[in-house]
Amino acid sequence: MKNARSRSRSRPPVLTICLIALAAAAPKADAQTTEPESWQFAASVYGYLPAISGTAYFPVAPIGGSFTLNQSDLIDHLKMTFMGAFDAHRGRWGFFTDVLYLDIGRRNTNIHDFTIGGTGIPAGTTSDVSIDMKSWIVNAVGEYRVLGQGDGALDVIAGARYLYLKERLEWNFTGSIGTLPEAARSGNVEITNSIVDAIVGVKGQVQGDGGWRMPYYIDIGTGGAQFTWQGTIGLAYQFHWGQVSLLYRYIYFRFDSNSLKDLTIAGPLVGATFRW
Repeated sequence: MKNARSRSRSRPPVLTICLIALAAAAPKADAQTTEPESWQFAASVYGYLPAISGTAYFPVAPIGGSFTLNQSDLIDHLKMTFMGAFDAHRGRWGFFTDVLYLDIGRRNTNIHDFTIGGTGIPAGTTSDVSIDMKSWIVNAVGEYRVLGQGDGALDVIAGARYLYLKERLEWNFTGSIGTLPEAARSGNVEITNSIVDAIVGVKGQVQGDGGWRMPYYIDIGTGGAQFTWQGTIGLAYQFHWGQVSLLYRYIYFRFDSNSLKDLTIAGPLVGATFRW
């Protein structure tokens, strides 16, 4: 009888301890299941060496015409460039932006591959032509992860691209200038454009063997420009802190403008991405 009473008296403390343990564990389980996914960030810096081509129409007031040239003949001297990107993700949703700044210019003497006021320059004319261009290109998009996670993810994107472009042209002709008026012998003119385009596309990377990855990005859009598209592809190698990349980036604009017809910026870039 004593043993039976002893066992009956021992049950409540054991039951109480079990209930306390369950009560203590329950909030932790709830916290683990309801805790939101943490933010993941990535910042990238690049060295970019693009080639630039396009057609610009510079108004020449004295003759009421335009100075038309292919920029690839002049712009091959890079003064300064900067390119950086930032990516933030939480769960399937994210935000991505990149900034590209270009400051380029070139001076040429005795070139004839242009017209002024619709008239070509005589072969005997000595020309001195210089052009400078400063440009900002900013992409800002929202992301939604539709496939995979981590290194093998695929995101659809939608957002905007901003282009600011400022070009200054100076020219001076000596010798015969044919039917052009004397007022067209020398001059300078500046054109400025600032536009915003809506863009959609995809972004991600293919996971390879070991630490190798193949990043890619492509978008298309319209708005301030008739048409614009951008593509990036290349190779990257993953480290514990991030990755290093060797990529090729292509950006194209087609304009419905009295000052610009088109603009292409394309070339290789090397960069480093830091993740936390």
